[in-house]
Amino acid sequence: MTAPSPETAIHPTAVVLPGSELGVGVEVGPWCVVEPGVEVGDGCRLLPHVHLLGRTTLGEGCVVGTGSVLGGEPQDIEFDGARTRVEIGRECRIHEHVTVHRATAEDGATTVGERVMMMANSHVGHDARVENDVVLVNGALVAGHARVGAGAILSGNSAVHQFCRVGRLALVGGACMVTRDAPPFSIVVGSYPACWRGPNTIGMRRADFSADDRDAVRKALAAIFGPGANPATAAQAFHDHPCQAVGEIVAFVDAAQRGLCVSPRDS
Repeated sequence: MTAPSPETAIHPTAVVLPGSELGVGVEVGPWCVVEPGVEVGDGCRLLPHVHLLGRTTLGEGCVVGTGSVLGGEPQDIEFDGARTRVEIGRECRIHEHVTVHRATAEDGATTVGERVMMMANSHVGHDARVENDVVLVNGALVAGHARVGAGAILSGNSAVHQFCRVGRLALVGGACMVTRDAPPFSIVVGSYPACWRGPNTIGMRRADFSADDRDAVRKALAAIFGPGANPATAAQAFHDHPCQAVGEIVAFVDAAQRGLCVSPRDS
């Protein structure tokens, strides 16, 4: 990443209101609006027509694309104006017309981790948590209170229902509607219901999983989410498994409250 200039540059058409804080080397492009309570970290770049509002924090080295709105009011009819936040980690790449809404309850936060890529027209709703290294492809939507685990990929025009979870290193297929929790290290496709398709082998390889760990995860996933499986029952056999990633799958199953994506049953 190019080292930031020591000077902060604000375009003459931009509006940076008192009560906001800009770090070293921040670039604020044409027609941007930065409202009170916003904190922009060192080396961030705001491209034209970006609007930052509410109590929004941007970590160092973020780039925010044209027309993005970060920190807007939550789309919740019960929101009463509480002081809430958006917290975005360092080195995020936020492309055109992205929206991230702040939380609903007093002192709550919508959080986006580090090195997250949000492509054009993607959205993170109120009180959601998106962990490090997630990719939201064009038009991907994360609803209120949803959770997206580290390294997950949400393909184009996919959506995660409110309160649902997407596990670490999961791959959600294009136009998929996740209405039940999508397991870690898995590929999930389809809608109503979205279904477990198989292990995300390429994702695990890219994350430097050993061959033994990949094999252990594949076997555990097939037993827990394969055709005709009952995840809550099948996961019990893996509670003492020596592979840490298998233990993560078991913990994910144990914490499920909205049901889990499973393979279609045999016809």
